[in-house]
Amino acid sequence: MEKGFYKNLLAISIPITIQNIISYSVNMMDTLMLGSFGETVLSASSLSSQVFYLFSLLISGIGCGAGVLCSQYYGKRDLKSLRKITAMALKISLGFGFIFLLMLIIFPNNIMKLFTSEENVILEGVKYLRVVSFSYIFYSITTIFLIILRSVKDVKLSIWIYVMSFFTNIFFNYMFIFGHFGSPRLGIVGAALGTIIARGLEVLLVVLYLRYYECVLRFRFFMIRYFDGRLLKDMIRYGLPVTLGETFWGLGLTVHSAILGHMGEMVVAANSICNVLHQFSLSFVQGLGSSTAVIMGGYIGAGLIEKAKKASKAFVKTYVVCGFFNTIFMLAISKPIFSIYTLQPETLNLAKEFLYTYAFITFFRSIVSPIIGGILWGGGDTRFSAFVDITFLWALIPFGYLAAFRWDLNPAAVLIILRLETFLKLIACLIRIRGDKWIKVTTR
Repeated sequence: MEKGFYKNLLAISIPITIQNIISYSVNMMDTLMLGSFGETVLSASSLSSQVFYLFSLLISGIGCGAGVLCSQYYGKRDLKSLRKITAMALKISLGFGFIFLLMLIIFPNNIMKLFTSEENVILEGVKYLRVVSFSYIFYSITTIFLIILRSVKDVKLSIWIYVMSFFTNIFFNYMFIFGHFGSPRLGIVGAALGTIIARGLEVLLVVLYLRYYECVLRFRFFMIRYFDGRLLKDMIRYGLPVTLGETFWGLGLTVHSAILGHMGEMVVAANSICNVLHQFSLSFVQGLGSSTAVIMGGYIGAGLIEKAKKASKAFVKTYVVCGFFNTIFMLAISKPIFSIYTLQPETLNLAKEFLYTYAFITFFRSIVSPIIGGILWGGGDTRFSAFVDITFLWALIPFGYLAAFRWDLNPAAVLIILRLETFLKLIACLIRIRGDKWIKVTTR
């Protein structure tokens, strides 16, 4: 590739990586603070957070689906279409935000029963869900704007927002969870309150940035009325597969959590700790995927098809190298992280068993995730990406269920069966990008 290719890649990747590290650090701090309350509260926090994880993938899917179009329209320098797409994505996102808000307020008990049958865990989870539900509206707004801004190469805002959100969340978690500075000791409810305040701050910062500093999108809130039937059809054609792929993939992982959740508190706690390590180690991968999508979309939107093909090969080599480093990093930080938790010896031993399974998952996901979220999405091949995301994951879920409750395999073996989908997806995606079918021009 030409000089400056990797510089351009890193210029977008690094800010997004920092954002992801901060975001996962918030999750890690939540588990660390609540870990001192024992396995029941830690399990309740982990399982109830699965609802937000599913919601975040849905909203990210809407944003990334819109971003597929936006990156190519930005390459074409059609800013009017950018604003219309942003307005429609924001309205859809807010609609789902209100639906989840009502579900969590009205049916929290039923939702927790999907993940576990242990009454103490359900009770703690219900407390958390009812309070944290209000943060979903804030998240709906912030995420759409940050993804759209990312598609026009404006990535620095997200760092400042998440840095301030991180410290805000830690402060109020410390205050409310443990009862400092005159606050009552609220435990898991305190974690929910800290999340609401942090998410509210994120929205405020985004609004101020759009109003006074941003100079490409120049979105104003009266523009939320914008609508374009032709662009909506394009959003459905190219964006809906992304949304469905992300949502059903997230729903599948939620089913994973439900299967493991019904295997006992210790399994949930061990999986929660390892999953946080896993997600944390993938922070740079997500940055690579996002930057790849922006670069690929820009090439294709500008008509530079051969350049896009050449870039895809360079990207894959980068992902493989990244996979090795991510796996080594995860194993290196596991021991000091494990030592922080107050856990029973059986739970700690199980976490160590899970760790090596997650190490393999980390390597393969380091390659396949940016291929899907970067090369395929940036190339407009969203239907194939949705197909591989959904098919392999859901095909293995029945085998995971049988392994857990019929064949009585140990939890580590169940996890291996469930997460084998990552390896199968990688094979399918590598075959796909060897040809030209993944390149789709999405602009009008």
